[in-house]
Formats: sequence, structure tokens, C-alpha cells
Amino acid sequence: MNLIGIGVDLVYIPRIQKLVDQYGLRFLKKIFSDEEIEYSLKRKNSFFHLASSFASKEAFFKAIGGYTLFSFKEIILKRNPYTKAPFLELTGKAKEIFQKRGGEKIFLALSHENEYTISIVVILGNLK
Repeated sequence: MNLIGIGVDLVYIPRIQKLVDQYGLRFLKKIFSDEEIEYSLKRKNSFFHLASSFASKEAFFKAIGGYTLFSFKEIILKRNPYTKAPFLELTGKAKEIFQKRGGEKIFLALSHENEYTISIVVILGNLK
């Protein structure tokens, strides 16, 4: 397997809170899947979870090479039900582009500190 790309994104959590406060459901529905919205809004600090999802979407976008048209809703941050480890699930055009570029495996790392969350995405596969 070859390295297809690496992406990283750092998000200031209060920025996500400000966007939600300003645009509400319109912002949420544009960026996040229904599953991500439901998961985040059930948590004590929903903005932290939304910011982690946002950072993961941006990091994937950068790792796949950017400059491609797909909806961020097609990149879904999920958690393993047993280990709680985060992973990305792709749908629609995002999945199509991932496969077209030879992507086979996505590695995801998340971390946070105070008001920031960071996501790193590594994509491996066979270069096309």
C-alpha cells in the first residue's frame, strides 16, 4: 500500500458554537449527517463533538487532495461501539473520489485540549 495523503485540521471549539448559535439547524444540516447531529446533541458538551466531526471532515478533505466537490455530510465521524475508537465512514461522492484516487484505508486520530480539537487523517491505498 502507498500513502495517498495526509490531512490535519485544528478547530477552535467556540467557533463551532458561534456558528450553531448564529445559524442553528441550517448550519448543522449543511455540514453534519443526521447521525452526527444526534450523537453530538445527546452529549454534555455537544460543541466539542461537533468540532471533532468538523475537524475530521476538513482533515479528510485535505488528505484526499482538496479541490474536489462533495458534501461534508458524506464524511461521517463514527465511533466503534465496543472500543469507542473514532473512524470515518464515507458515502456518496466522497466515497467515489476516495476509491477513484486509490484509497483503501483511512487512519484517524483525534485529540483535544481546552478550547481546541485536532484531527489527523492518513489515507493509504494504491495510487492511480
